[in-house]
Amino acid sequence: MPNDLIVEGRVVNPDGIYEAQIGIQGGYITEIKKQGLKGERKVEAPRSCLIFPGFIDIHAHLREDSSHKWDYKEDFKSGTAAALHGGITTVVDMPNTPLPGINSERIRKKNELARSKSKGLIDIFFCAGVTESNMNAIAEMQKEVVAYKIYLAETGGLYIRDETLPKAIKAVEATSKPAVVHCEDQRIIEKKKEELHATGEEWSRKGIIHSELRPPEAELSAVKKVLAAASASADTKINIAHVSVYETLRIIRRYKKVHCEVTPHHLFFNKNDVLAKKAFLKTNPPLRTEENRRRLLEAVKEGEIDFLVTDHAPHTKEEKARDILEAPAGVPNLDTYGNFVAWLIVCCDVHPELISRVCSYNPALFLGLDDRGRIEVGKRANLTILDIQKQVKISSEHLYTKCAWSPFEGYEFPGAVRHTIFNGVAVSEDDEVRI
Repeated sequence: MPNDLIVEGRVVNPDGIYEAQIGIQGGYITEIKKQGLKGERKVEAPRSCLIFPGFIDIHAHLREDSSHKWDYKEDFKSGTAAALHGGITTVVDMPNTPLPGINSERIRKKNELARSKSKGLIDIFFCAGVTESNMNAIAEMQKEVVAYKIYLAETGGLYIRDETLPKAIKAVEATSKPAVVHCEDQRIIEKKKEELHATGEEWSRKGIIHSELRPPEAELSAVKKVLAAASASADTKINIAHVSVYETLRIIRRYKKVHCEVTPHHLFFNKNDVLAKKAFLKTNPPLRTEENRRRLLEAVKEGEIDFLVTDHAPHTKEEKARDILEAPAGVPNLDTYGNFVAWLIVCCDVHPELISRVCSYNPALFLGLDDRGRIEVGKRANLTILDIQKQVKISSEHLYTKCAWSPFEGYEFPGAVRHTIFNGVAVSEDDEVRI
């Protein structure tokens, strides 16, 4: 019996690169052979392409909930299109929306919206927020979510105090689900605000002030508190979100259950770039020094980073054009994820096998998604075909995110996503997403 689809080309798994034909039937990989497979349709990836397991983004902000207050920034339909454009087949949405995802009812409503808007062209999973008031509801949400999010800095009312952290981690541990922790020490941030006020600093001084308000020691302090709390909960898998300080990696190396992620913006830009782009590069945590950026990038090459995430956080151009202290933090990254991966491979000498690990295999393993993350028989037919010889200049005209801008606007990247295949269906080809 012929397959529904044959995908042919250079396959990249975490443990090797090889020429193969992939047979797909009913949304799953049924055969992998060097040649001889038959199918109703065929996608041939040229020699300039690499076939990866579908990329998995475990940290994104798609903005929509049942209040629809932030739909003007992004919604599940536009977020789906942007993700597929970037080669992403699985997305995990964060809980900090106008109606925060802190109970089962809200998560279920989000899930219903996501299924309706995405039209089954992508998998959207959810993180539940952990707050001071919902500890007793953590267990009730475990069937609705793939992980829990803990914020150690104020974020839409989801901030928890240091003294509550051990209890929060214990509550998550009881669910057998992992915890994702935003590590910035709110007390240090508040202290920095007081110090800057006292010295009479010009608050809008060239955009650098934001990074001074959230210094490296805020991240390091919070990470140490998480590790201290986690030492009493040896079974809890923890992900340190959007690492921005290289020293963080040195601290967490000896903890086997503690993982970490890094974003494209922390690997590409430094704090001096904020002078030109101002609030358009305002993020939490903020951008750091050029030396720190280079060391983070080297850590990626050495396999010290577990996940490459977008931390996709769309805001309108009008919102980002405000004074840097008034503008919201965050940048959109879904559309350009594949372009950035190509940059890592071609310009930074990151091995494709390592990309397969940090963009696909590791995220699937961390979240317990056993049906994806590798290209092998029995796994879902989620594939990302990346052309690493197709040079692209990023333009807002070719983005699918509703906010319609990118921090990479005008930059040239050495590659782009040629096809995104979800459950055996080619849902994007070059810059066209079929949604």
